[in-house]
Amino acid sequence: MEAALADTRLLVDLINTRYVGDQHDELADAGAERWVREHLSNGRGHYRPSALAALRQVREGLRELAAVNCGGQADEDSVALAQSALDAASLVVSTRAGISLRSTAAEGSVEHLVAQVAAALVSSQVTGSWRRVKVCAQPSCRWAFFDLSRNGSRRWCDMSECGNRAKNRAWRARQEA
Repeated sequence: MEAALADTRLLVDLINTRYVGDQHDELADAGAERWVREHLSNGRGHYRPSALAALRQVREGLRELAAVNCGGQADEDSVALAQSALDAASLVVSTRAGISLRSTAAEGSVEHLVAQVAAALVSSQVTGSWRRVKVCAQPSCRWAFFDLSRNGSRRWCDMSECGNRAKNRAWRARQEA
C-alpha cells in the first residue's frame, strides 16, 4: 500500500509543478533540475533540459485525466501529447521480486523519470488510487490533490480558499435569483 501511495504522490507532485493560477512552471525555470533530481529514484543523474518537454507533456495530460476523476472533461490534445510521450517511455516488465515495470532508459536521466511516471500511473491504475487523484474544480487553480474523503467526493484543493469562493458564488447566484 505504501508503494501505491508513493506512486500516487509522484503523479500529484508532477501535476503540481505548474500552478495554473499564476502560470508558474517549476519545470521551465531554474527549479527544474532540483525537482527532477529530487524525484529520480537514485536522486542524481544526467539533466538535459531538452528532455523536459516530454515530462511537461505527461504532466498536462495527467492534469486533464485527473480532471475527469472529478467530473470534468479532458482536453484530448493534451492527453494525446501525453500518450505519445508515455509511448516513448522505455519500460519493460520485470518478474524479479514480483511483477513490476522498470525503465531501460539511462538511470538518472529525465527519460528515466518519464518511465518512472509511466510505471507509477500503471501502478495507481491497478491499485485503484488513480481515481482519487483530482484537480481543483476552481478553473483558475486546478491544483492536484489526493482525495482522502470517505466517499471520494472532494472537489477543491482547499475548502477554506477555492471551496469557499465557489460556495459563496453559488450562494450569491441563488440570492440574485
